[in-house]
Amino acid sequence: MTDAKRLFALADADDAAALTEGLGTTESFRVRNDNGETLLLYSLFRGRVRCVEALKARSTLTLHEASAIGDTRRVEECVRAAPWTVQSLSADGWPALHLAAFLGCDEVIVKLIDLGADAGQWARAVEQNLAIHAAAAGRRIGRNTYSRLIAATGDPDVLQKQGYTALMIAAANGFSDGAEALLAAGADTSRRLADGRTAAAIARERGHEDLAKRLG
Repeated sequence: MTDAKRLFALADADDAAALTEGLGTTESFRVRNDNGETLLLYSLFRGRVRCVEALKARSTLTLHEASAIGDTRRVEECVRAAPWTVQSLSADGWPALHLAAFLGCDEVIVKLIDLGADAGQWARAVEQNLAIHAAAAGRRIGRNTYSRLIAATGDPDVLQKQGYTALMIAAANGFSDGAEALLAAGADTSRRLADGRTAAAIARERGHEDLAKRLG
């Protein structure tokens, strides 16, 4: 029986050799922590680069893993084999489109949308949001791909659970390309949080003065 706690400790240490040995013949996606993260996603989220590379090389990737690391070919294989999975959530609550959006896997984002992924699907993880919010938080997505994602979402001003628009999130993170894409799609700069702050005010308090001026 695989000792999951030990394997996740090895992932924390980024000890790829020991992790590979500990897994033996077990597919890594079958090992999950209490939050539902696979070993690969756990390692990826925490920057354990050696473990990520080792797990990519040895394992059959799930749709969510492939989306997170930018493996477009594997994403298409998964969805073609089981089309319903394009709207499935990972065990820790993320649609595949969210993972690709947050991590800036542009080619995967376009492929998922082409394969029918719903940009209006909500995550059920800690952050209850849409992919446009995840992309603004990750600030890795290209402007053209973000414009495609915004168009697929339909409403650039949709609020995530805490009441932030994607423009506010982009402003907080200094994500100028994302803010420009949102403005081009008609995002409303006058939207306010419950405390009265606009996207411009958020950008200014985070030190993104040039972006704050662009936002009004």
